[in-house]
Amino acid sequence: MKKLVLALSCFAVTTLTAQIKEGYVLYDMKFEGLPAEQAAMMGDMETKITFKDKKVLTEMTSMMFTNQTAVDDLGMTMLMEQMGNKIAVKQTKAEMEKEAAKAKKTADPKIEYSNETKMIAGYECKKAMVTLTIKDKKEETMEIWYSEKFENPNNEGKGKGQGFMKGLKGMPFEYSGGQGGMKMKMIAKEVSVDPVSDSKFNLSIDGYKLMTMDELKAMGGK
Repeated sequence: MKKLVLALSCFAVTTLTAQIKEGYVLYDMKFEGLPAEQAAMMGDMETKITFKDKKVLTEMTSMMFTNQTAVDDLGMTMLMEQMGNKIAVKQTKAEMEKEAAKAKKTADPKIEYSNETKMIAGYECKKAMVTLTIKDKKEETMEIWYSEKFENPNNEGKGKGQGFMKGLKGMPFEYSGGQGGMKMKMIAKEVSVDPVSDSKFNLSIDGYKLMTMDELKAMGGK
């Protein structure tokens, strides 16, 4: 009987502390430091991050363009549409790892956690100061508010501009960053923990021009 009680107690603790691994977070994106005309052209922007286990779909929308990127254990599919032009890029996991190996390695972010909290989109979030090493070994510090209730969908910090997420204890709900006088701020405004269908992460490239990542970079698209 004691063993049963102990087993049930352990199960209860595990259940209470387990992080949410499925759902989505919808963010408002705001830019600071842009010329007024350019800011008006960008208009209101949103980013929606849908996640399930190790699958992540990032959808960015604005008046000027849309971008969808699905990443899982097999690879990545990216769809971009701007002014009627539709471009798709697909990479296998091996191709992604090869590209990452070419990139200049930087030090892991330094994370300083705080007990300071605030409510964002209905969830209690904690503050963390994340210091990144950027170009010429300069350091940049970001203020991040994250929820421990949600699993960090990019714990390895993979992807351009995503290094700040490496090792973070939860899902970012508010953060900002930028260079050259321009700053981007992301604030969660809607959260769902409803089940997500696996089909959500299967992006069709029908109607899109398929390109390699190198071809896209040559266009200045990434």
